[in-house]
Amino acid sequence: MKPDEQRGVIAWFASNPIAANLLLLVIIAAGVMSAFTIKKEIFPEFSLDMLTINVPYRGGTPEEVEEGVLIKIEEAIQDIPGIKKITSTAREGFGSVLVEIVPGHDIQKVINQIKVRVDGISTFPAETERPIIEELTTRNEVLWVNVAGDVDEPTLKRLAEKIRNDIVSLPGVTQAEIYGTRRFEIS
Repeated sequence: MKPDEQRGVIAWFASNPIAANLLLLVIIAAGVMSAFTIKKEIFPEFSLDMLTINVPYRGGTPEEVEEGVLIKIEEAIQDIPGIKKITSTAREGFGSVLVEIVPGHDIQKVINQIKVRVDGISTFPAETERPIIEELTTRNEVLWVNVAGDVDEPTLKRLAEKIRNDIVSLPGVTQAEIYGTRRFEIS
């Protein structure tokens, strides 16, 4: 072997500066192109490979919630492929099941199977509301707006909805939610 062949890539680029400069230009051009095409978010939302099943149970004690709701849900979903762990919590008037999904498993497929199984349970007590199944994602709040005033609650709620709609219409805003309001009821 000749001494020039043993020196390697760095020596070759040192003796061929035009090739080194062309490679540098290609790398810079690729970086600039990707900077304009890649999706960018300041606070990205991502999945935690977990989902919750929440079931309101009007007037139910924690024991009634556990026996009437949570055990039935656990038994219905325990053999679904892709489930790593199931954790249930019973409180006064409310039951929650936290389902951890095996990393890398198709979470949407697991959610669909869980929905089918939970919707198939027909022996929930009459006082329970329909189960709410949601995937857990992380989301960082950027801004909280508190609406308060010397007016009735329906007026405050309408004002909060108007503010939320105005905020969502801003460019770059993906979501705005209202917390702490009650549903209107006729008594």
